[in-house]
Amino acid sequence: MDNIIMTSGSDIEGYEISEYLGLVSGQTALTGKFFQEFSGNSEMDAKESKELTKKLSQVHQTAVSLLEEEAKRRGANAVIGITIRYNELTNSITNNTLGIVATGTAVLVKEKESRNYEGVRQNLYVTNYYTKMFLRPVQVRIRADKSATRISPVFMNYKNEEILAIRADVELTTYYDEKVVLRDMDFTFEKNNVSQLEADWIECDVKEREVKLIKDAKVIVRKYVTARNVVVCEELPISTGLTYRRLESLKKKRGIDAVVKYQTNGMIWTCVCGCINKVSDAECDICGRKEAEIKKDLGFNYEEMLDKMATKNTVKEMKDIVIKEYIKDIDPDSRMELLQTLESALQYEKTRGDMKEVVIEKVQNIFES
Repeated sequence: MDNIIMTSGSDIEGYEISEYLGLVSGQTALTGKFFQEFSGNSEMDAKESKELTKKLSQVHQTAVSLLEEEAKRRGANAVIGITIRYNELTNSITNNTLGIVATGTAVLVKEKESRNYEGVRQNLYVTNYYTKMFLRPVQVRIRADKSATRISPVFMNYKNEEILAIRADVELTTYYDEKVVLRDMDFTFEKNNVSQLEADWIECDVKEREVKLIKDAKVIVRKYVTARNVVVCEELPISTGLTYRRLESLKKKRGIDAVVKYQTNGMIWTCVCGCINKVSDAECDICGRKEAEIKKDLGFNYEEMLDKMATKNTVKEMKDIVIKEYIKDIDPDSRMELLQTLESALQYEKTRGDMKEVVIEKVQNIFES
């Protein structure tokens, strides 16, 4: 910085103060003799007024220049909080002299580090799924900056095929339940022959301000290209019946491709990937998960308990369900927290009324945290 920055303010835009070096000042004066030249006239003419203004400006600048010189001697590169005061000196020695004093604080400043705008990002799990396809969308990544908004879906490639391109529609839903549909998006891939395909980023017609508002993403695959041929997708996807929060929890426990809870009726069993298998199949036809390992890893079925609790109208009825059917299967730490939550809700219900939704959410948090 070649010249000292001077300001009457307390900070300087684009800079930050690294050190305060103390008060500095510059003083000059106008003698009484100067004002005597104008004292004989009751009114100044334009020429006299201009001459007086010019002289006052000169002494004002002199005071500021002297302040600047002192600041330089202190090693400063800026002066903040500059004020100008005019003091009339009326004793016999000064003979009605006008003193002009400029004061300020000498500081060292440095330019603020420029912070690059990182934009807005969203990573959303896909909330629809296919039951038969070996190529499945599982996540939609979106990023927006000042130049554009880009999108990159992630696909499970269960057969590790060489996928050259995928054409798909992407349906995004905002918190206002407004839909943005991106049709016939062509996605390509830098890496191939891998089980999890991350599409190259491509621009899309989504406004930057909309990105943070998106709560749901669905992907409908129209066709895809392998090293051998073009495959047209005729299967229609199914929407998961889980809330987004439960879907997120399921994926953390079972994998990014998990979309439903395991279930069986003795004749068929549904894998967490959504594929329906015959009871005689030891492993899933699509993802290869073994049924025995899924069942072993299930643990306490808190979701079933929540579903039953949701059918009741009072906390007392919910507590009865827990005590009679599930309490013995819950681990000690969760059991204690659950009982404390229900007992507290019972007391609140007496004064606040309906606590059903609050209890469901709190119990869900106990098992998903």
